[in-house]
Amino acid sequence: MRNPMKKTVTLAVEVATVLVACFGLTAGCATDSTADLDVQTFRLEYLEPPAASRVIDPYVFADRGGQISIDERTRTITVRETPEMLSRIGEILAEYDKPAPSVRLHFRLIAANGVSGGGEELQDIRDALPEGVFRFSNYRQIGEAVMTSVEWSEISQRMSGAGSQYFIRGETGEVRVAEDGGTAQIEIILFSEEDGEIFQTEVNARIGQLLVLGSAQPRAEQGALILAVRAELVSP
Repeated sequence: MRNPMKKTVTLAVEVATVLVACFGLTAGCATDSTADLDVQTFRLEYLEPPAASRVIDPYVFADRGGQISIDERTRTITVRETPEMLSRIGEILAEYDKPAPSVRLHFRLIAANGVSGGGEELQDIRDALPEGVFRFSNYRQIGEAVMTSVEWSEISQRMSGAGSQYFIRGETGEVRVAEDGGTAQIEIILFSEEDGEIFQTEVNARIGQLLVLGSAQPRAEQGALILAVRAELVSP
């Protein structure tokens, strides 16, 4: 009499072997892994082809014949993958192939203490100062500069004020757009012809918010200098 338990175990082993092979854990299930692959070329408007290749690389599987080729001259990227994955890749490229976000940066240079004047027009500066820090009795705006910048680009502009020449230099980093406005990374160095570098700082500015970048007192007789900025998104 045959042992039914032995037959059941043998069958289970055979089924398990086939399942393992079909899920790619051992060789031999599919005889033609490239049979269902198509080729599609995508033209890029803003995203650089090498960057596009990095974005979609996780969706292209070389072990089944998937491939990516780029042409920087024609700004195209050609992909070999399944129709379903090509459709997904098209959606991803459409999401990333957009104009780089840009911001308008409105800088204001304020002299505080040791100067006459002030006024209600600087109440927003007073309100933007941290509680208990940089509190002065008098405020006067002595210069301003407005620059428009895209992500990962340098900024530089001269700013005249109170008989001196000032320079703002730095870089705009990542600009994030969100429902509440977003943020912009800004690295800033403030110079003057007389005193050289006054201060340097790096901040993550919230879009639309007046932000005090810093305060310095290069000359005791002139009082403190405060640099403030407001970042606004610029529509592409």
